[in-house]
Amino acid sequence: MSVQALNLDAFETPPISASQTRQYVTFTCAGQVFGIDIMVMREIRNWSPVTPLPAQKPDVLGIIEIRGRVVPVHDLALRIGCSAERNIQHEGQVILVMVVDGRDMGLLVDAVSDIIEIEPEELLPVPQIEGSAARFLGGIARHGDSLVAILDERVVQAQSVALEADPPDDMPGDAGTGEVFLIDEIGTESQLQT
Repeated sequence: MSVQALNLDAFETPPISASQTRQYVTFTCAGQVFGIDIMVMREIRNWSPVTPLPAQKPDVLGIIEIRGRVVPVHDLALRIGCSAERNIQHEGQVILVMVVDGRDMGLLVDAVSDIIEIEPEELLPVPQIEGSAARFLGGIARHGDSLVAILDERVVQAQSVALEADPPDDMPGDAGTGEVFLIDEIGTESQLQT
């Protein structure tokens, strides 16, 4: 399937009930097949360079401008824990632009595969496997002889996997530790009794 700009802004669609067939855009990311609800997709874009921002989280590649809107672009593999290293961006990749609760978000993925239709009975619950990124999934879809991991777009937008590059939660003076540290004018650190 060749990737062309897919603009879904102009279409009004009625709410989908739980008994209706749903469509998902399938794509590959870090060698795995995922799907995302087509109703949250604004467009699918060929890769284009992003503008980096200072002091951003590791999964944020930067921003792009789309018809007057500034959209943050995230490395999906890094965001959901499929990879521990930032993706080397290249022209073969694709940016999925989705809108969740009125907020735009771009996801850098390897390639778009297809649009599939899934009946409610074909959507299986996500197994809770310790150490997995199961919290990012809304279900597992049976499609032919294979399984497709369906992303929960709200969780993908709201959460990311903590990486070693993220600041630790137990910094001196963190309210969660119960310890308070003072650093005096000459740089000596002392602990206050709480």
